[in-house]
Amino acid sequence: MDGLLEVDGLVKRFGKTQVLHGVSFAVQKGEVFGLVGESGCGKTTVGRTVLGLYPADGGSVRFDGRETVGIKGRERKAFARRAQMIFQDPIASLNPRMTVKEILSEGLLVHGEKRGKSVDEKVERALSSVGLPKTALGRYPHEFSGGQRQRIGIARAIVLEPEFIIADEPVSALDVSVQAQVINLLSDLKRDLGLTVLFVAHDLSVVKYFCDRVAVMYAGQIVEIAPSKKLFEKPKHAYTKSLLSAIPLPDPRRAKRMRRIPFEEKIGENIGAGTHLTQVCEGHFVRKGAEGKD
Repeated sequence: MDGLLEVDGLVKRFGKTQVLHGVSFAVQKGEVFGLVGESGCGKTTVGRTVLGLYPADGGSVRFDGRETVGIKGRERKAFARRAQMIFQDPIASLNPRMTVKEILSEGLLVHGEKRGKSVDEKVERALSSVGLPKTALGRYPHEFSGGQRQRIGIARAIVLEPEFIIADEPVSALDVSVQAQVINLLSDLKRDLGLTVLFVAHDLSVVKYFCDRVAVMYAGQIVEIAPSKKLFEKPKHAYTKSLLSAIPLPDPRRAKRMRRIPFEEKIGENIGAGTHLTQVCEGHFVRKGAEGKD
């Protein structure tokens, strides 16, 4: 596979607080790359900084071989057309004063397309691809269920025909049955449109099913990267082991036998030290140094 996104030493601060401490990873064309960790670890900040929604305070983001940190004007616009985002909250991310047609048309118009048949066809095609009828175009976001609103958010992301999508917790606000529908929809779109996906999530059961490779984040840095199957079967870092041990099991008898593995390092302790990842076997990388345990 060819590399599409390369993130190297990404740093982000909000005021005096440093949120990202030298985050590095690469996403290959056509894969689903999962980014997981507990709430507050910096997953969403990574996604927004990669897309330029937050300006980076250090490090490099290369998309298809081109640096994107600090780009402006036409370069920024061209990058935005190729890389889109599905936001976590389907209610807050959709303008309540705009119809579905206006929401889906907005990106096309911003990128220079003229109102008319071509825009209408692209909007209808995007809506159809997420399983919503043409009659939805004249309605407003509040008239839809949570799952339907998330489908509208996905349609808005794909209407520009991007190559790369960051899906930021796209199913966390939905009930379990609707989660499955949205994940299956994303799987179909990835296959049909040839998308590359950075999948940001904390639901490890969804990540295990949907992602090809997974990076585990802890307190603003990556502690482990591995193919999905390998990570779930043989985690190496103590934090990853603790995280996986917390996955709830549907079988009460198995759940009783399950042992929760504690992670003793305190939030903020040794942050920024030992951010280098060491390869322990093919495709499997683990952070050494600050915590130093496998």
